[in-house]
Amino acid sequence: MREVQLALVKVLVLVIDAGDPALLSRWADEGLLPSMQAILGRGLVAETRTVEGLYEGATWPSLYTGVAPGHHGFHRLTQIEPGTYDMVPRLPGEFIREEPFWSRLSREGFKVAVLDVPLSGVSEGLNGIQIVEWGSHDAAYGLRTWPPGLKDEVLGRFGEHPAPAPCDAIDRSPVGFLSFKERLLAGVDKKCDLTLHYLSQTDWDLFIQVFTEAHCAGHQAWHLHDPDHPNYDPAVVAVAGDPVREVYQAIDEAIGRILAQVDEHTIVLLLGTHGMAHNFGVDFLLEELLVRSGYLTRKPVSVYSQGSGRPSRYVRSIAALGWRRLPSQWRRRLRPHPAAGGARSLVTRYDLTRSKCFPHPNGHLVSGIRFNLKGREPQGTVAPGPEMDELCAELAGLLLDLTETRDGLPLVKRVLRTSELFRGDRLDHLPDLLVEWDDRVRVGSRVLKADLSCRLTAGSSVLGEVEGEYRYCRTGDHRPEGLLVAVAPGLSSGKLERVVSLLDIAPTILALFGVTSEGLEGRPISEVVEGAH
Repeated sequence: MREVQLALVKVLVLVIDAGDPALLSRWADEGLLPSMQAILGRGLVAETRTVEGLYEGATWPSLYTGVAPGHHGFHRLTQIEPGTYDMVPRLPGEFIREEPFWSRLSREGFKVAVLDVPLSGVSEGLNGIQIVEWGSHDAAYGLRTWPPGLKDEVLGRFGEHPAPAPCDAIDRSPVGFLSFKERLLAGVDKKCDLTLHYLSQTDWDLFIQVFTEAHCAGHQAWHLHDPDHPNYDPAVVAVAGDPVREVYQAIDEAIGRILAQVDEHTIVLLLGTHGMAHNFGVDFLLEELLVRSGYLTRKPVSVYSQGSGRPSRYVRSIAALGWRRLPSQWRRRLRPHPAAGGARSLVTRYDLTRSKCFPHPNGHLVSGIRFNLKGREPQGTVAPGPEMDELCAELAGLLLDLTETRDGLPLVKRVLRTSELFRGDRLDHLPDLLVEWDDRVRVGSRVLKADLSCRLTAGSSVLGEVEGEYRYCRTGDHRPEGLLVAVAPGLSSGKLERVVSLLDIAPTILALFGVTSEGLEGRPISEVVEGAH
């Protein structure tokens, strides 16, 4: 069986990173995405859902390992070091122990090409090629390749990806957004050319390319797409257009060009990993809410304002913008690295001898809280078991009581315990409690406009009113829903009636090649595997 599959199976995986399924489907129906319209019409379509609560950072590691965050332990590029109060850089290639599915295939003798998969490291010794972060939204390493000499070939033939890195460091004037859009569009074109070049170079068994430009467009320019967004400005739209729609259209055209170069025997998987929509949530109020509750004690401002000397996120964005304007040879030498700031200790800000819990950074849409547990944290104050359970219930009650005072809408949709969502030996690397904010409460960005839209007030019968403002630049953020389309000889078109877990993607690809998915939490999508064979 293996010999037959080594000779016959070809799988092409094209991914629109953070490609929103609602937009992809609607614009395909409207004829704005003709390639998507065609593949939706002839493929097996499934709704997907990524991991609960941790999807902002754990989506890609969960996808390519086939295991949930409780096992791989990764949810962002800076995480807590268990047994300390230090937030330390986490490089996914070194931190994640589970191997990606392409390494399993390589070891079985299949030839693979893996291009721009986010939040992954270089798989040394790969039977094929790998390009890491030529054009990627999440920059942990800078451009790396396997084999190493491929890097010079990529830069020599295609140059650097035109999009700003990081995409937070853009000029937010009307002309700045127009330039941002044009650079993303140029990046899609270059990525398509790069894909076609390497697709034609050898006889691949598995070929993967990820279009991350949709990810950047969604974060930075959602307010130019969505008229209901608090930062929507017709004057800016008149200059910059709708970068989200235009980037999706460019990716759609690229997908059409790529699909035209593969034969009818190739199995094609088209994936939108997780969605994108307006930003929401009051993560920026969480610290004050915990202080008001009496569960968190801050040190006096005169103590923690001296801190560790780490610059603010806004200052780092400005520095990155200056870096981007340097000549290319200097940019490569001075590329920002997530480890540059070193470890950041929470003891500089909080009096943890008097705190039962503290914020555990996780994202804007779903906030994290970590309990100060005895036996786990150096200065733990809460005993595991009944005491922690009681604290968890109290916190959940306080948070679910919060409303936005302007419209009276609830601020919190759900409060989840990570230990009830996931199993595994790396739970201690994750937040203990996840606060999922209600997406009906929209918030504007102060970076774009310092008006009431960026300010929110949380009201509670117990905690009183807590007011703050959203000072981050992004106007769009993720949703857990995604989309999968499978096209293969013998596979009937239609739509699956069930939602597919993103954990099932890796075992499905392995099963298409007849390779076992032992040790993975996901399961092969039987409708795809059996239909394709």
